[in-house]
Amino acid sequence: MSGTIYQAAAGALLQQMRLDMLSNNLANINTAGYKADAPVFRLPPNDLPEVQAPAGLAVTPSGISPYAPPLEARTDFTSGSLERTGNPLDVAIVGRGFFEVQAPEGSRFTRKGNLTVNDQGTLATAEGWPLMGQGGEIAVDGSRVEINGAGDVFVDGQMVDTLRIVEFEAPDQLRKTGYTFFVPQEGVMPRTVEEGTTQIAQGYVESSNVDPIRTMTEMIETLRVFESYQRIMRTADEATAKTVNEVGARA
Repeated sequence: MSGTIYQAAAGALLQQMRLDMLSNNLANINTAGYKADAPVFRLPPNDLPEVQAPAGLAVTPSGISPYAPPLEARTDFTSGSLERTGNPLDVAIVGRGFFEVQAPEGSRFTRKGNLTVNDQGTLATAEGWPLMGQGGEIAVDGSRVEINGAGDVFVDGQMVDTLRIVEFEAPDQLRKTGYTFFVPQEGVMPRTVEEGTTQIAQGYVESSNVDPIRTMTEMIETLRVFESYQRIMRTADEATAKTVNEVGARA
């Protein structure tokens, strides 16, 4: 196989990976707390000076071929818009930070705030994983739950705990684990958000930060580039076949 076909195939594969990423973003347009991934291509360090990821973006590199630049998945941590639900168990973070959740595998962090009360009677995510407060799991022994702007949780008028809202020094310290949850790199510890920098909105959830129009436009662009690589591979293959046939005929 000629080098041209190898290069075109590598380029087509990168476009396929980019399309998969964009499709996943679009599929999660209505997922509360979802953070979009932005596919980014970067030249090797010898060809282009290292560029730091912009604030609010976490970068995960992935190289697939020496014929193509590395593909990087940048998670956009900018806030989505607030959607009013009127459900007292729905909460949204206005400002920085993440909710801390106790998953079976350990602590997980998310901006998804559509909560419920699990079988153990604690405030939890839709998966049944306890939402953490300053004193641990938040017991809900009552019928009326109120959460004020500071994150204080009241059950039937009595304060039981305060939501634990944390943040990380840099966004690239987090990686996705699925279902809008994140886990920090090994050795990285969360820190409590400074008082007064974050508010809690009860009866709201943070919607996905995916821009549907921009995402669909990028998908169309990606498909066109993919088709261009296909034409290059087809042309190179035809040229190779023609050369082989002509050499064979002359022999």
